[in-house]
Amino acid sequence: MERISLLPSKALFSRSLGYLYPQVRGNLNFCTTGLYVEKQNKMLSFRPLVNASGALSPRVAGAFDIDVAKDSAEETRDEDDRIGTLVMQIKEMFRSMSDGDTSPSAYDTAWVARIPSKHDATRPHFPTTLNWVLGNQHEDGSWGEPSLFHLYDRLVCTLACILSLKTWSIGEQHIAKGLEFLRAHVEQLGDETSNSRTCAFEIVFPSMLDEANSIGLELPYDAPYLKKIFEMRENKKSRVPVEMMHSVHTTLLYSVEALQEIVQWKRILKLQSPDGSSLSSPAATAVAYMKTGDSKSLEYLTNIVQRFRDHERIWAIDTIERLGIHHYFREEISDALDYVYRNIGKKGVPYGTGNPIPDIDDTCMALRLARSHGYEISPDILQHFKQDNGHFICHPGETHTGVSDMFNLYRFSQISYPGETILEDAKPLLQRYLQYCIKNHVDDKWALKKDLLKEVERALRYPWKMSLQGLEAREYIDLYGENDLWIGKTVYWMHNVNNPKYLELAKLEYNRLQAIHEREINYVLKWWNNCGLDDPFVTRICPQEIYFSIAATLYEPELEDCRITYTKSNCIEDIVRDMFQNHGSNQDLKLFCKAIEQWNPSLIHSLPQRIQVIFMAMYNTLNELATEASNAQGKDVFPYFHDLRSKQVQDYMKSRLRIETKQISSWTEYFENGKKDCGVAIRTVPTMFFMGENMVDNILRCLDSRSKIQDQLSMYLRLLIDVRTHENMMHKKPTIAISSYMKEANCTEEEAICRLKRTTEEAFHELVYQYLKPSKVPRCCRRLMFEHGRITHFFLGDNSSTPLTERERISDAMDRFFSAV
Repeated sequence: MERISLLPSKALFSRSLGYLYPQVRGNLNFCTTGLYVEKQNKMLSFRPLVNASGALSPRVAGAFDIDVAKDSAEETRDEDDRIGTLVMQIKEMFRSMSDGDTSPSAYDTAWVARIPSKHDATRPHFPTTLNWVLGNQHEDGSWGEPSLFHLYDRLVCTLACILSLKTWSIGEQHIAKGLEFLRAHVEQLGDETSNSRTCAFEIVFPSMLDEANSIGLELPYDAPYLKKIFEMRENKKSRVPVEMMHSVHTTLLYSVEALQEIVQWKRILKLQSPDGSSLSSPAATAVAYMKTGDSKSLEYLTNIVQRFRDHERIWAIDTIERLGIHHYFREEISDALDYVYRNIGKKGVPYGTGNPIPDIDDTCMALRLARSHGYEISPDILQHFKQDNGHFICHPGETHTGVSDMFNLYRFSQISYPGETILEDAKPLLQRYLQYCIKNHVDDKWALKKDLLKEVERALRYPWKMSLQGLEAREYIDLYGENDLWIGKTVYWMHNVNNPKYLELAKLEYNRLQAIHEREINYVLKWWNNCGLDDPFVTRICPQEIYFSIAATLYEPELEDCRITYTKSNCIEDIVRDMFQNHGSNQDLKLFCKAIEQWNPSLIHSLPQRIQVIFMAMYNTLNELATEASNAQGKDVFPYFHDLRSKQVQDYMKSRLRIETKQISSWTEYFENGKKDCGVAIRTVPTMFFMGENMVDNILRCLDSRSKIQDQLSMYLRLLIDVRTHENMMHKKPTIAISSYMKEANCTEEEAICRLKRTTEEAFHELVYQYLKPSKVPRCCRRLMFEHGRITHFFLGDNSSTPLTERERISDAMDRFFSAV
């Protein structure tokens, strides 16, 4: 048995002697404690460090330890306190426009719709709520949450909407369909578990049944389970004496609409919430107002109806995401998008829920945000805004096109899926129009923004497929207008969209991240130097660039280990790939592969000094990452890491030999083998072990070489690299990729480039689909793979630039990203 430490070697690199380690009695004299590999019967097994109780140690000393500079404690504390205050204030802003205060439930809406006008009792006071009831019945005749079928919810909402329509003697067909649904489903209550029962169902549903019976609606009132529900109501009412109900806050206040026969309304108003509601229940508040005429109750109801706007929600989400502060508001974003998704109509999204006319601006914003967060949507809705000439309008009857609405359509078009021709066809038209707007300084018709045209210019220069979110946040901090105004019949300010608090938080957070990035990059450089990679004889790769790429992508503070792992993995991989492409001796490389397969540094002492340095850097780094990943996951992951490493160098070796022996017979063969050279798995998968996901076996199986998203990313990168490599050669002799494609497709060089560009674009759309669609692969893992593709595209640039200008662009981007605001 051979025992080899997996901790970084303590030996000094003696370049003058050409040895990377001392030898004692012919055996490796590395650290003999800690993690090690046992090589027995040609099998590698990993033993992680354990503590005295046998549990995994939380950390390995020196592995990911980053020195934290002792900054001014008082200043840091003040900034953290201010960040915390701003986060809470913005969360409250979201609550003020979310379901908590402006519930879109059919049940509450139906109750509010029953309120008669103060001026004409034959008409509703809030006609938009009644229109909502008429417009939101499901095909099966029910009302309720559209994203899933929940029987209790559907029964309560459906009966409430029927009674509301009966109040105003309209919607006879709606009522008939609703009654048919109730008769068909009410007896299924006996099959439902009590745990799934909606809040106060046993109070509100029997009360509405009583009302339905009194007005002659035909329902199965004698059904056995309905009798049980009535018994449950009486039991619950008996547990809270009437006197207590009127003197202290109880949960029955939430359902007073169902207790009208026992409520003393003047007394109950004394328990009114400060906002005028009855425990924030619109239904209960609506009945309280109808019984008392209380002005505070009406004010509360008026406010929630007026705040029934999808518009503010979607624009607020877009704002905080673009400013790079969304990680503080994940729950608020999720709740808001749930609401928005429920209210996406067949013809789009209007300015507000009560507005019957959708517009393309809000529709595209809603669709893009919903898709980017994993909701299933269809861009076919946009057909309602498409004219015969292929161009789009914001809404029917407009006289000229705006800038912001077409800009949002352009942003949506960038996340299209394969086959979505309406978005594919729109993109070039939008690019030309937006370029025209920039050139001619066209003013927007919908908003008075700080610098909309610079936003557009930035988006055209860095489309979504090659943008880095952290870098874009840095740019948007400068472009965001906290006092921007919106144009309707009047000019108005949307407090929840354009707010100084957003900008202040974004600046504080960005500067806080700068301190984190500085510590991390110093740690990376220390690791780089300790590995001997700072010698230009070994490599000229710049670790700062690789760290920048991931720091500008996974920039959330809690993803520190991910950034470090990705940087190390990709630094090593760039060096190893370069070595296999350019080193002169195949025998050296074969021995290098053998040493990796056996995980045995003693095999490399005859190799050139440069290769020894590279091997030990790779060896110690992989050991370190496997150690940390094992501790993070609570299980042995070294065999998995080693297998990734061994397979990738074998692929490099095979690719080199095929090129040298000219064994590439076709484009198809070149392409399939070329995908392996991208090294997608070894570059991304180790980082996934640090993203907070439990990487169980079935997830790892979804990330192997047969993985659809891994294969799609490899395909996209291979095409992208080949096309850009050819373009960087300034149309000199065609590359191997282009030559093999020309031969197989029997086409000219120009035709080959044109077709491959189109195929690259199609590959990206498929990659977007694999990233955003529901999958067994955790979203964080899919995110990393997708972002790796965007990072690669960012560094390759586009076909309008030369290698020299690309270097300048990247340098400028790094300076920009690492500068405080």
